[in-house]
Formats: sequence, structure tokens, C-alpha cells
Amino acid sequence: MGNSTIIIILFSVIIVSAIIIGINSKTSMSVEETTEGFKEVQARSIANSSLELYLNKLRRNKSLRGNFPSNNLMSGQYDVSITGGDTVRVVSTARFLGRNSLSRVDLIWDNISLPNINSSLSISATNLDLKLNGNILISGHDRNPDGTAGAGSSVLGISVNNSSDSIRIADSLSSKVKSNITGTGGTPSIGVSTDSINYSALAGQFVQAADIIMPGGTYSSGTTLGTLAEPKITYVTGDVNFAGNASGSGVLVVYGNMSWSGNFTYNGIVLIFGNSSITAAASGSSAIYGAVLVAGQSVDFQVTGSTAIYYSSLVITQIKNKLKSNKFIVKNWLEDF
Repeated sequence: MGNSTIIIILFSVIIVSAIIIGINSKTSMSVEETTEGFKEVQARSIANSSLELYLNKLRRNKSLRGNFPSNNLMSGQYDVSITGGDTVRVVSTARFLGRNSLSRVDLIWDNISLPNINSSLSISATNLDLKLNGNILISGHDRNPDGTAGAGSSVLGISVNNSSDSIRIADSLSSKVKSNITGTGGTPSIGVSTDSINYSALAGQFVQAADIIMPGGTYSSGTTLGTLAEPKITYVTGDVNFAGNASGSGVLVVYGNMSWSGNFTYNGIVLIFGNSSITAAASGSSAIYGAVLVAGQSVDFQVTGSTAIYYSSLVITQIKNKLKSNKFIVKNWLEDF
């Protein structure tokens, strides 16, 4: 009995030891698998999080392109590359404790929204004071920037909020000035706007998507705010004066008063707005092709010299097709492809 008992006890010890060893082995494998799984998930999280970071940067800077290596995030590292034009590809390669992960997103920029333009000069104000003198020309007849006639339909030369302002402005003009306000409805071409524009929302869209942000001041020769081939959205944060041979193309948004003189030329939409009184003044041989929108509670608009404001459907169509908002559509998002 004694020997049998000893044998049974030894056999039991061997079995229990084997079970314990097996359990420890499985536990070790389980911990290792869990650790590797965590590394994989963390590397993928770094890759996707870094894409989110650079998408936010793209919203603030639409021209952001290039390679951005060796960035630290979540105790790991990542490299980002951004390529493309209207369709943009952002690729992130992430690393975490020996594990790598690759994520890619393709984006399509959304175009900006433009209001319906029904006049060369549109003024929205409760109190309006309009003074037009000299050899000015405000034309609603479609015209291209090279001076040739455009293919689009004519619009009003000047549009205002109500018929009272329309009649009062027409009665205040000299016969010489009247003949230089052309467009639909005869001469002078002055009428009531048929569209209701939310100027705050419109300005907000442009400001959020601005390519150029500049303080108020005087800008003269050498200032170029985009071209027809590469138009820009420009936001000026205060009162501004453009003089000399300053030029630009795209959308020009001025929060405050604006004056332009000399040979200033602009192809696109000019929006001058504010919460209260707005003063706009034009002189010299300056020219704007596209449209000018002025909005404020009280507007004082004065034009002298040989200033010209031309409606141009070609310019408006071109900037609408080329200018991008700060919004984009995600075409696809791939992980570890």
C-alpha cells in the first residue's frame, strides 16, 4: 500500500505540473498575442489620427502640399505626404514599437457658391447716398477682360433694394452720367434687385475659404491678388485703398470701407460689407470686370474720373469653376491597403 500510494502521488504531481506548464505556456502566448494586437491597433490609430490632423490643416490652407516626415503622435511616429490638385491624396505611414500601418485618403475639393449676379453694381442699404461724376462707365452689357463683347445676356447696370432708391438715383444724375449707366431696361439702367442675398453668409463662406488674408491699408503697384489663370479669394480685414497698378482676380472681400484709384484692375467679384456704414470710392482709370456688391446699413458710394465697372459672365464663370471652398468630399479612405 505504501509503494502504491507513493506512485499515485508522484503520478498526480507529474500531471498537475504538466497542466500548470501548459497553462503558463498558453498564458504567455495569449499575452504576446494581445501585445502584438495592441501594437497593430495603435499603429493604425496613429495613421488615421494623423490623416485627420492634416485634413484640418488642408481646410485652413488649400495649397498645402509636400512631404512631412518624422512626426510624433501617441508614443509613435508618422510620415505624411500630400499630392494632387483639385483631387488631393493624403498618405500617412505610421510606426509604433516595430509595427507599421499605412492609411490613405483621396479628396475632391468642393467649388465655392456664387450668388446670382443681376447687375454690374449691386447696393443693399437702408440709407443710400450714391454720387456719380466724371467719365464713369457702369455697364451691365456682358464684356470680356480683353475689351471684346461677351456672349452672355445683359444685366442691370445698377441694382438697389427698392423702387424709391432707383427713382431717386436716376433723378439725381446728370444726363452725361445717365448715358454711361447701361444694361437692361434702357438708359440709365437702374432697377430693383430680384434676388435676396444673405450677405453675412456669403461673406462667411468666402472668409473661411480665403487664400489671402491681409490687414487694411494702402496697396499699390506690385500688389497682385490672383490672376485669371489662378484666381484667389482675398479677405481684407479693414479699410483699404488700392492704387497704382495693383491688380487681382477671383473674389475680393473687404470688411470695411474700400477705395480704388489709378490703374487698379480686378477680374471677379468685389464684396464690400459691414455692420453699419460703408464708404466706397472709385477714381482714376480703374476697371473692374465681373461685379461689385456693396452691403451695409448705410452706404455712401462715390465714383469719379474714368472708372469703369463691367459685368462679365466669362470672368464669373471662370472663377466659379476654379475657386475652391474650404470643404471637400472624401472619395475614399483606405487602411493598410
